[in-house]
Amino acid sequence: MRLIETDITCRLDALPWSRFHTKFLIALGITWILDAFEVVIVGNVLGSMKSSLGLTPVESSLVISGFLLGAIGGSFLFGYLADRYGRKRVFIITLLLYSLGTFLTGFAWNFYSAFALRILAGAGIGGEFAAIHSAIDEFVPARHRGKVDGFVVASWNVGSILASLTALALLKNLPPEWGWRLAFFLGGVIALLIIWVRKSVPESPRWLLSKGMEEEAESIVRELEREAGVERRVESCSIPVFEGGLLEGLRLIIRSYGWRFLFASSLSLTILTTYYGLVSLLPISIAPAMGVDEKEIPTLFLLGSVGGFFGGVIVAIFSDILGRKATGLGVGILSALSTLALLGLDNFYVAFAIYSFVAFSFASVAYVSAMEIFPSHIRATAIGLISIIGRLGGVLTPPILISVSQVSYEYGIYGLFLLWMVGVIAYVLWGVFGVEAKGKSIEDIV
Repeated sequence: MRLIETDITCRLDALPWSRFHTKFLIALGITWILDAFEVVIVGNVLGSMKSSLGLTPVESSLVISGFLLGAIGGSFLFGYLADRYGRKRVFIITLLLYSLGTFLTGFAWNFYSAFALRILAGAGIGGEFAAIHSAIDEFVPARHRGKVDGFVVASWNVGSILASLTALALLKNLPPEWGWRLAFFLGGVIALLIIWVRKSVPESPRWLLSKGMEEEAESIVRELEREAGVERRVESCSIPVFEGGLLEGLRLIIRSYGWRFLFASSLSLTILTTYYGLVSLLPISIAPAMGVDEKEIPTLFLLGSVGGFFGGVIVAIFSDILGRKATGLGVGILSALSTLALLGLDNFYVAFAIYSFVAFSFASVAYVSAMEIFPSHIRATAIGLISIIGRLGGVLTPPILISVSQVSYEYGIYGLFLLWMVGVIAYVLWGVFGVEAKGKSIEDIV
């Protein structure tokens, strides 16, 4: 690959936080809220949806699986397209797909229509994940990247809270036939409104540089400096220009960044297997064993979302103070220990509050660590692959843990503990062999 000398990346990192960054963060960060809204709203309205459409238990579970399958395909396809054709084009297209799939789900008339539309919505969200996080890492100044990325991830819990409250309000005040449909209509319309905000977000200058488009990158950064009222900073660095296709990108990820890809994949796997593992174990095995009434389970999930949000914000701040390595390892160990607290504490509500505050915040440092360690010309592709691995784990883990928990609910919790150890071991190894990214420019990390 040929190299170009530029001062653009240094100037991006030198920018003060401005109104542009706030608008940018809202426009792109909304993805995590929408993702949570989708996952949680389906769980809340699935009973009404099942009765209304006459779904069997297996068909009901496949409605959820359809969304995950779509997300897996969307992560890979749109991750590659974001590296090939740019972040902005992709995060507009993926939001349109999500909005369309979600809105049309409200018109579903049978299992097949609901399943197909869930795949469409999932493909949009899966593609969003790769494109928006690539753009965030490439735009946000290095000194803020950890807490901004972490805060965006923590906002997943905001979407979870909103979904729970929305479902409760709609199902309580509307006939079951219309409550679940209106929930999907609202989700689709809200997503469509975000497109208007995103239209003003520029293309990533770092991606433009990776394609050799220096003039376009210069024009964007100069406008940001003008808005922020700062002088141009002259300090150049070498940026590789990548002109290869998908196969070349995949080879580069495996051959040159294989260790980083393994580390990042381990974190994605830990996040999603532990989350979906707990979500499946709680109502089926843990709650009955602990004497918790099934009517209290939505309250527990709401409690968990609140704890996860505040815990995630704290962890996001610490990732820029203590660094990714120390914060990630510390939260990983505490998450594993808090899993055992689900067995050790007499008051299950206290134990679950502790678990959610710690464990649901792990993603706020883990996703930051996983996504900032790849160069801009293959970042979205790598993030897409990492997301696929995590989501596949999220699909496979629930039936495994549920099966072992039928012998004893304790075995399910021990299984959850072992899944947490994957992330702990990954951070131990990264602490020895990996790079500390705190405060570093993207170019200095890779």
